[in-house]
Amino acid sequence: RTFRAVTGSVAAASQEMEYARDVANRLGLEQIATAKSYADLLAATKGTAAEGAPTRAVFESVSRAMSVAGKSAAETSGALNALSQMASKGVVQMEELRGQLGDRLPGALKATADGLGISTAQLIKLVESGRMTAEELFPALAAGLDKLYGSTGAAAEQTETLTQKWEHFKNGVTDAFKAIGDAGAVNAMK
Repeated sequence: RTFRAVTGSVAAASQEMEYARDVANRLGLEQIATAKSYADLLAATKGTAAEGAPTRAVFESVSRAMSVAGKSAAETSGALNALSQMASKGVVQMEELRGQLGDRLPGALKATADGLGISTAQLIKLVESGRMTAEELFPALAAGLDKLYGSTGAAAEQTETLTQKWEHFKNGVTDAFKAIGDAGAVNAMK
C-alpha cells in the first residue's frame, strides 16, 4: 500500500517492490523489513531533490554496508529509518547522523565526510550549523559507503554469513507463500 500511495500506480509500486526484494535477496537481508524501510524512504524523499536515483543509491549503499558489516534486520531498518527522518526534516541533524545512523553503521560519519571531500570536523560543523540537507548528504553518504564497504570487489563478494543464509532461507519461504497466494490459494480458502 505504501508503494502504491507513493508512486501513484500499481505498476510503479510493483516495480519498486521488486527492486526492494531484489536488493534484499542479493544482500541477504530480510525482504519484508527491507521493503518497508525502502517504501518509507521513498515516501520521505518524494518531491525532493533526493527523489529517484539518489534515494535508490543511498538505500542500496546503506543496505550493502549493513550486510557487509553483518548487521541485523532491525539495525538495517533503524539505519534506513534515520535516512527517512533526515529526508522528512530536510535538514540533517546530528541526532540522526551520529546518533541513529552512526550508532548502527560504523563509519557512516567518516564515509559522509569523505564523500563530500571534507574532514569529519568540517562535516560536524556543517550539520550543527543547520546547512546540511538530505539532498546533499545522500549522494555523499552513498559514495563514501561504497568506498568504505565496497560496491564491487572483495568486500562486496564477501563470504555469506550465517545471518545472510538464514535471511535467504526466510526470503525463499516468503516467496513461496507469495507464489501460493498469487496462484489463487488464498481466494480458494476464502
